[in-house]
Amino acid sequence: MSIEDDALLVRVMGHLGLTRGALLGIGGEACVFALGSERIARIHHPGAVRDAVVRRAQLLEGFHQTASAVPFSIPRVLEMTELHGRLITFEPRLPGRPLLHVLGEVAGAEREHLITRFLEASTRLRDLRVSPAWYGDLCEAEPIRTPSYRSYLEQRAKKSLACAGSAFDGLDPARLAAALPEPERPSFVHMDFYPGNVLVEGQEVSAVIDFGGPAIVGDARLDPLSAVIYLTPFITTTATDRDRRLAREWLKAQHLDALVEPAERWIAARWSFATDDVRLHRWCRRVLLGHQGDP
Repeated sequence: MSIEDDALLVRVMGHLGLTRGALLGIGGEACVFALGSERIARIHHPGAVRDAVVRRAQLLEGFHQTASAVPFSIPRVLEMTELHGRLITFEPRLPGRPLLHVLGEVAGAEREHLITRFLEASTRLRDLRVSPAWYGDLCEAEPIRTPSYRSYLEQRAKKSLACAGSAFDGLDPARLAAALPEPERPSFVHMDFYPGNVLVEGQEVSAVIDFGGPAIVGDARLDPLSAVIYLTPFITTTATDRDRRLAREWLKAQHLDALVEPAERWIAARWSFATDDVRLHRWCRRVLLGHQGDP
């Protein structure tokens, strides 16, 4: 659906004085518009649950107290309101451009440097402290939370696969979960750390955005693993074979290469519900069922 087909979104835009040219991006949870050079408006999609939006705001506010622990900016909710039945959060506009776009413009040593900085940033998210005595969803409307990491992985995969319909019948969520180790301690995991959610300025990562529904308390290793896994052309369309080789070499240096395959299978199960995203769903089918196809 285009913006013009969403009558309530158009009304909200008119109320806020927004034009189509102010659109910064459309994600799984919201349309994001620039409000000048200092702020953005996240206009949440129909069906957004207030409790989930509030949880995200509270999570970010907690992180703001120790945001200096990471070498990049993160979002913060300044205000939340509702217009024409749509939830809206107003947030600072963070510096930089999406790495996804920049990768379409750079090559050679500059590109390799940016890919490496992207991967290194994925290891710093664990410095954003969370301290619950459980593993599970942070911002979901109906969160799954369990005392065991593997139990959470199993329940999350089971829920997603059930939403995906019959395409993945026969897959065992317990086996997917059992293939991953228990972490030493619970840690914040962004869970959507891909080049579209990482901003760069010059040669450095300037911000990480889109902290939302996918975020969990889990194993800190899952963010660097997913950062590499998401460089598949089914998800990051500007990634090249050379980028993926560099990323796999980096992951091997972190002693995480043995976890790539089980992490990829669980991540594919986690996203299997997204049947409306053709490229992503094709990737899930390829990983979980062995189906091939052009990206």
